[in-house]
Amino acid sequence: MSFLEWLLMAILFTIYLTCIFTVAAIAFRNGHWILGILGIFFPVFWLVGAVLPPTPEAVLE
Repeated sequence: MSFLEWLLMAILFTIYLTCIFTVAAIAFRNGHWILGILGIFFPVFWLVGAVLPPTPEAVLE
């Protein structure tokens, strides 16, 4: 693999880790567990779960 491929993989992995600790945490805190779990494979679900309003169960906690 060339240097450019390694660099691109490192950048994408860093973005993925950042999303895990920010957007995924917000999705789980809002009570969107299914979107949080699906986000492991399709990170766009983390964004959706973070933007949606909290579930009634999450508001009570």
